[in-house]
Amino acid sequence: MVSSQKSMFSRMAVGSNVSEDTDDMYDDLFKKYRKVVFRRNDQKPASAEVDDDAENLAFAVALAKVASDVKAADIRVLFVKPPVYWTRFFIVATAFSRPQIDAIGTRIRDLAKKHHGRTATWDSKPNSWTLLDFGDVVVHIFLPQQRAFYNLEEFYGNAK
Repeated sequence: MVSSQKSMFSRMAVGSNVSEDTDDMYDDLFKKYRKVVFRRNDQKPASAEVDDDAENLAFAVALAKVASDVKAADIRVLFVKPPVYWTRFFIVATAFSRPQIDAIGTRIRDLAKKHHGRTATWDSKPNSWTLLDFGDVVVHIFLPQQRAFYNLEEFYGNAK
């Protein structure tokens, strides 16, 4: 092992700032090869990203329609992919009682599983805010007071 690599690993072992060491390592590689030598293997071509966005938008709109069928109010579908790295779309909806939150969540989960083959993770306890996480689409169902308090639309104000 090269002595500079040994010193890098020893600095990391005693709690040095890992990001500084990683930056230094990449800077050294760039100086040596004069090009980027590291690429993530999980990146998709731009056309595949657009296809994924379109598919997930169709899924999000279908879920929003289900929420509307169960009389949810002020339903918003937000494209949050640019500012949020872990999902593409938020659906934000208002329900007016906990039973209505449960009904909306149940209908959304049923449609997602039956027609789209997707399952969500969610908190099954009765609550004033239910979140259904389908990966690329996340559904937030609020009672009016919680929606006003958390104000996700303003927090993610640069979402489309």
